Amino acid sequence: MRTVGSLLAALLFGAPAAGQQRGIDVQHYDFLVALPDSGSVIQARAWIVFRRSPGADTIDLQLVDMSVDSVGHSQRSIAFTYDGRKIRVPLARGARTDTIVVSYHGVPRDGLIIGTNARGRRAIFADNWPERARYWLPTVDHPSDKATVAIDVSAPASWRVVANGVYDRRREVFRVDGRMNRPWVETRPIPTYTMVIGAGEFTVSTHRPAINGRDTVPIQVWTYPEDSAFADSVPFRRATEIVEVMQRLIGPFPYEKLAHVQSSTKFGGMENSSAIFYAEKPYVERKMGEGVVRHETSHQWFGDAVTERDWPDIWLSEGFATYFDGVIGAALDGDSVLANAMRANAENYFKSDVTDRPIVDSGYAADPIKLLNANSYPKGAWVLHMLHGTIGDSAFFRGLRAYYRTYRDSTATSEDFQRVMEKEAKADLGWFFHQWLYQPGYPQLDVTWQYDAGARKVVLGITQRQEPEWGLFGLPVLTLEFRGANGATVRRDITVTGGGRETSTRVDLPFTPAEVLVDPDGKLLLRVTAIGRR
Repeated sequence: MRTVGSLLAALLFGAPAAGQQRGIDVQHYDFLVALPDSGSVIQARAWIVFRRSPGADTIDLQLVDMSVDSVGHSQRSIAFTYDGRKIRVPLARGARTDTIVVSYHGVPRDGLIIGTNARGRRAIFADNWPERARYWLPTVDHPSDKATVAIDVSAPASWRVVANGVYDRRREVFRVDGRMNRPWVETRPIPTYTMVIGAGEFTVSTHRPAINGRDTVPIQVWTYPEDSAFADSVPFRRATEIVEVMQRLIGPFPYEKLAHVQSSTKFGGMENSSAIFYAEKPYVERKMGEGVVRHETSHQWFGDAVTERDWPDIWLSEGFATYFDGVIGAALDGDSVLANAMRANAENYFKSDVTDRPIVDSGYAADPIKLLNANSYPKGAWVLHMLHGTIGDSAFFRGLRAYYRTYRDSTATSEDFQRVMEKEAKADLGWFFHQWLYQPGYPQLDVTWQYDAGARKVVLGITQRQEPEWGLFGLPVLTLEFRGANGATVRRDITVTGGGRETSTRVDLPFTPAEVLVDPDGKLLLRVTAIGRR
């Protein structure tokens, strides 16, 4: 494991990453945050280390509705402007890398949730997705600009504090006022929406660690004391095994530890890098299951380590996590888990209100909450499932491992993913990604058939009945199952072209079919709207 210093040096002088703000690439954040014993006012200071291109003469940091006390540079105050949403700092000519320091205070109106938890005790949790870190942290608040982070939290000594990365015990400070400074350090670059803290009264249990070569990954479960036994025995019973499946299929766990944390936050689960937060209510009601743990854990690889460069590609995070929920379940409990999950995903997508929109949806780029929909989750999972079936098991997982290796600790687009998968499959997959990512909808098929007893063939007609605006879909392998009256069963694979609405073909069949099933194993995202004899 590299130190903060060596990682920072590598980042400062390595190749530039894409960033939301032109010419500015944040390399590291260092936050000191004093949490209040009562009330909601925080006192904070941020050190922002960034690299800039020669033409960049300002840095803009998002910070909403806080009071900015000062902005400094190299031990001196510098001029800045602040409009309640953005700090703008002019930059002097010269250094390729720079550091500014922002001191501020105020009541976060979002992003940092300060209040009473479900067990009636005071607790504080960060909840940054999608662009809500800016309500309590001055940042370039966009997934394209990842950075390493250190967060030093001052809180009552009786509390426990969790955050990204590893706890730096050498820097902890016990204070005479009954408070304690607890420093956490994340040495891998992560998106701002996953930079979090959780503070309050917790019981922390330690599960069997995951082994990653010479590294040992601690796995912890942080809960309110009343919910610890339930959490350990039900949803997190196989927390280590879940990590081990992903390491076997994809690659090494990307962070220094994994903490599963009960929390008071907006979402049911939030995949914060190395410190996943889960909604408190399912714990209290004893309704929490393992599925959300599988989903959020897989995000550590896809979403956190490999992050979508911009919001329209969020399926690279949510679709992957939805699919690997089923894949991990299948690895642990059998293939029926994945099959059942994909059937449920199909039904959830079919009944959704976004079938007339594509997965990669630039129309919602400015409002990423709208992208938390059935395109990004269940349809995104289906894209991976169908790609798996199209290129085969070996090429599929070889491609996923290559994608993870290539873009780990960085950002990626759908085009990047396509290029990696094409390389590993040694095939042009442009047709596949075009129809499933950039076209809306899905194929709806009318199937007719007629048996030619003399030729011992079935004459098939397949018509695509979906909305014209959805376009046409090519299905290189569509399986049909023919069942005879005497119980005989034969399967045949046909090709449905995307060049026209009508596909006609003839297949050999040694008996008159009594019944025809389309895609009997549920390998494709489609609906059969009608089927019968001509």
